[in-house]
Amino acid sequence: MICWPISRRHWADAGKDGQMLKLCRLDDLVVGKARLLNAGHNHLILVRSQANAVQAYLNRCPHLKIPLALQDSQLMSPDGSAIQCATHGALFVPESGFCISGPCKGEQLWSFTCLVENASVYLDETELPNLPTEN
Repeated sequence: MICWPISRRHWADAGKDGQMLKLCRLDDLVVGKARLLNAGHNHLILVRSQANAVQAYLNRCPHLKIPLALQDSQLMSPDGSAIQCATHGALFVPESGFCISGPCKGEQLWSFTCLVENASVYLDETELPNLPTEN
């Protein structure tokens, strides 16, 4: 899987109680494109839908519970209008994660709240499932 690795050393205190995880710089993301990223053991999809808007989703199909994609190039539909499951072609609205086509139509991707501040993208670490502890 081609992803940007993120570890606890990237954590920032941008939010309350230091619970915000810096994922990347805003300019690392292209408007209308998606990127894969590892946050601990969680595999995320980041989508920059507008100049200052970023959505984060768990890289997991709600239908088969497998990764939507294993490479950045597999994340978007050919016309770039939707996030696409590489296994069965389900299509998801980039701004909401809502499935509009495929066997999981009507379901949604597991989403996380992103904060764009000082040209960086942050995520509240408490939203991540089963975040492992460091020794």
